[in-house]
Amino acid sequence: MNKFLFIILAAALPIQAADYLRDIKPVLKARCYACHGTLKQKAGLRVDSAANIRKGAKGEDVLSIGKPGGSELLARLTAADADERMPPEGAPLKPAEIAAIREWIAAGAPLPANESAEADPREHWAFQVPQLVKLPGNAGNPVDVLLEQQRAARGLKAQPIAERTIRLRRLYLDLIGLPPTRTQLTDTRPWEVIVDELLKSPHHGERWARHWMDIWRYTDWYGLGAQLRNSQKHIWHWRDWIVESLNADKGYDRMIHEMLAADELAPTDLKALRATGFLARNYYLFNRTTWLDATIEHTGKAFVGLTLNCAKCHDHKYDPITHEDYYRFRAIFEPHQVRLDPLPGLTDFEKGGLPRVFDNHLDITTRLHLRGDPKTPDTNRVMRAGVPAVLSEFAPEIQSVKLPAYAFAPAAREYVQRDRLANAKDAVVTAKQELTKAKQLAVNAPPEKPKPKPKPPAPTPKFSVHDDFSNRNDKLWEVVGNGWKFEKGAALQTTATRETERLALRQKLPRDFELTCRYTHTGGSLYRSVTFRFDVSADRKYANYVYTSAHAPGPKLHVAYTRGGASTYPPDGLVAQPIVIGKPYTLRLAVRDRLVNVWLNDKFQIAYTLPDRKPDGRLELSGFDATVAFEDLQIKSLPADLKLTESKNATPEVKPASSVEISEAKLAAAEAKLAALETMFAAEQARGNDVAFKAAEQRAARAEAVSLKAEGEYELKAFAKDGKKVKAARAKIANGAKKLAAVEQGKGSFTALRAAKKALETPAHKESQYPTVYPATSTGRRTALAQWITSSKNPLTARVAVNHVWLRHFGEPLVETVDDFGLRAKPPVQQFLLDHLAADFMANDWSFRRLHRLIVTSRAYQLRTTTADADAKTLAAD
Repeated sequence: MNKFLFIILAAALPIQAADYLRDIKPVLKARCYACHGTLKQKAGLRVDSAANIRKGAKGEDVLSIGKPGGSELLARLTAADADERMPPEGAPLKPAEIAAIREWIAAGAPLPANESAEADPREHWAFQVPQLVKLPGNAGNPVDVLLEQQRAARGLKAQPIAERTIRLRRLYLDLIGLPPTRTQLTDTRPWEVIVDELLKSPHHGERWARHWMDIWRYTDWYGLGAQLRNSQKHIWHWRDWIVESLNADKGYDRMIHEMLAADELAPTDLKALRATGFLARNYYLFNRTTWLDATIEHTGKAFVGLTLNCAKCHDHKYDPITHEDYYRFRAIFEPHQVRLDPLPGLTDFEKGGLPRVFDNHLDITTRLHLRGDPKTPDTNRVMRAGVPAVLSEFAPEIQSVKLPAYAFAPAAREYVQRDRLANAKDAVVTAKQELTKAKQLAVNAPPEKPKPKPKPPAPTPKFSVHDDFSNRNDKLWEVVGNGWKFEKGAALQTTATRETERLALRQKLPRDFELTCRYTHTGGSLYRSVTFRFDVSADRKYANYVYTSAHAPGPKLHVAYTRGGASTYPPDGLVAQPIVIGKPYTLRLAVRDRLVNVWLNDKFQIAYTLPDRKPDGRLELSGFDATVAFEDLQIKSLPADLKLTESKNATPEVKPASSVEISEAKLAAAEAKLAALETMFAAEQARGNDVAFKAAEQRAARAEAVSLKAEGEYELKAFAKDGKKVKAARAKIANGAKKLAAVEQGKGSFTALRAAKKALETPAHKESQYPTVYPATSTGRRTALAQWITSSKNPLTARVAVNHVWLRHFGEPLVETVDDFGLRAKPPVQQFLLDHLAADFMANDWSFRRLHRLIVTSRAYQLRTTTADADAKTLAAD
C-alpha cells in the first residue's frame, strides 16, 4: 500500500527544472553562440539569453512553453537526420545536456534574474584602439607612474632597487645576450648612458633577433637529397635582415611591410627583399593548402594576435571571425610563390641565392573549402581578398603594382649579365688553353707504328648449352639464395623476393648468341617479374636484360639495362603483354653486338639497340617479387647468316675523335655560347621597343641555334662511346638546325636566360616547365595587408609587439595569451600600462629602441626580484 502511495505522491510533485545558468547556458555558449549570438543570428535566432530564446526566430516560436515535445528547438537538437540536427558541426549534444533543456522547457522555460545577453564582440577590450594615458607633467618614466598608481590604489609597496652589479648583469643579458665583464660591472657612468651604448651594440640585434625568430618561426630548409621540401635554401638572408633591421632601429611598421610585401614596395632593393623570407619560410612542396594554412595562421598570431586558423573549417567558436573571413584572408596570399634570385658574383644556386616571394598566378581564384576540406570547394562563389570583417573599417583599398623589368625579368639585371658573360669568357679562355695543350701533345707524340696486317679471324667455336633442369647442376650454374628447388623437371624459385636470388651461368657467353627458355610465372607479390640478364659485370653494376612482368595494371615484356648500378627502362624497348600467372611462356632472345631481338611464344615482339655493350659478363636467371619455374633452357652461338630485325632506336656509330678535334669542338662551343649570351642580353635590353626588340630577337635566336648545334657537335665527339649521350647530342644538333630554319623564315625566338630558380609547386613539376620571365604586375594584396596591420587604427599590432617585448624583459607577459588577443584574452591587470606603451610605440615611429629604453630605464625594471624583507601586507596580498 505504501508503495502505491509513494508513486501517486511523486507524480503530483511539480517538475524540477534544470538550472538554466548552470546546466544550459554554458552548453549554448560553447556550441551555439557562433551562429546564434550577438554577431551572427542564423535564421534570425539568438540563444545568448533565455529571453532571446523565447523571442524565437523571425517571429516564429522555437519553444512550446511547458511542452518539450512541441518545441522546434528540441526537435532540431535531437533530429536523427544529420542535415537537420543542430549544431551542424561536431558531435550532437550529450543526452544529459538534452535532458536539461527538456526539463527547462517542461518547467515553463523560466527566465533567470538579471541575465544579460552576450556582449558585442566588437566592444572587446583588445579591439579598441590603445590610447596614451594622460600623465602629470614631469612625472618621470610612464612605466613607473602607471605601476605606482596601481600599487597605491591597492596599498602595496614595491621592493627596493637591486644592487648595481645585479642590475648591470640583468641589463647586459637582456639587451645583448652577453654577461658584463668585470670591468663593465664596475662601470659608474649614468644608467641611461650604459643603456644607450648597449642598444647601439651590434650584439643587441643578434640578441633580439633570436626572440623574434622564435615568434616568426625561422627555420633552415629541409629536404631529401637534392629535393627541397620545407622552407628555403639560403633562408639565412632573412635572419641577417632581422639582425640588421633591429640594429638600425628600423620601425616595426616598416619591418612588417617588408616581410609581407617588399617585392611590391621595394622590388629592386635586394636588402629589403630578404625580409620576405618570413613568407618563403612557409614553403611546403607536397601540399599548397598546408603551405597557405601555415602562412595564414602564423601571420595572424605573430602580428595581430588572432587565431585565424580556428576559422578554417567553420566560424570561429569564440572570436568574431567567420569561415568566410578565413578564405578572404587566404585570397591575399593565393597568388604568391617563392623563388631564388641571383646575387652579384654568384651563378650557382646551390652555393648562394636570395629566397624571396612574388605574385605568380595573378588570375588564380580562391574557393571556400566546405568544412575546411580542400576536396570539397564551394564552386558557387569566389572569395575576394580581404581581412576579418570585424576589423575591416580601416582596411585600405587593394591596388595592383606595376613592376620594373629588374623584378620580373632577372636576366635583365646588369650584374646577372656581367657574371654570366664573365663565366662564358672564362670558358673560352680555358678551352683555348686546352686546345693549345692538345696540339702540343699531338706534335710531341711519338710516330705511330705501322699497324700489322690483321690476321684472318679464327673461327669462333660453336657454343651450346642445354639444361632441362631435371637435376641440380652445380658445374653449370652458381645457385645464389636459399629459395631454389630442383624438382618436377624444373628449377623453382620458391620465394618472392627482391634480394639477389639467381642462377648464374658459369660459362662465358659468346658475343653474339641466341637463348630460348620455357618457364612459368607461378606467383609473387607486386612486380612478379622474370628476368634474363646478360653481360652482368662482377660487381653487378653493369648488365643488359629482358624481363616479363605480370604486374597489374601494366603487364609487359621489356628490354632494359643497368649502368653504374642505376637501371634504365627505355620506352622503345617495351611491349605490353598480358602475362598470366600459371601460364607457360617460351622466350627467345637473339643478340648481335648491340642489337637485341625478342620473341615470346614464337611471335616477334621487340627490336632494340643497346646504348653500348660489354659482352664479357655472365648470364643470370631470376625472379623479382616473383616465384618462377624454369623448365627448359637452350643457348647457342648466333648463326652469322641469321637476319635480325633492325631497331628504330638505333644510332649510327660515332668514330672516336682525337683530343685535338675534341678541344677544337669545345672551343667552338664556348665561343658560340659567349656570342649567344651577348646577343640575348642585347635583346633583353631592347624590351619595350617593339621595332628594336624584333631585330634583336632574331639575332639572339640565330646565335642560340648556332650555340646549340656547336654544343651538340662537341658532345658528339667528347662522348662518342656513350650511346645515351650521343643520342642527346644528336637531338641538340637537330634542334639547333630547326631553330635556324625558323630564323630564316623570320619566326625565330630565343630562350631567355633562367636567371632565377622558382621553387617547385608540386613534386611532379620540373623547373624547366616554368617561364624564365615572371609577371610584370603584382596584385598589391600583401601591401594592403601590411598597411592594415600597421594602421594606427589597428588596435592589436602594437599591443601584441609590446607584450612580447615585456615578456622577454620581465619573464611574464602583460597578456598571458601572447598570440591570442581574441575574446578569451582577459583584460590584463595593467591594461593602462600596456595601452600606453602601445600607443607610445606607434606615436614614436614604432621604435623598438625607444620601447626598450623606456622599460629598462624604469625603476620597475631595476627592482629586486627577491621577496626577502618585503612589506608584510604586500607579501600577503601577493
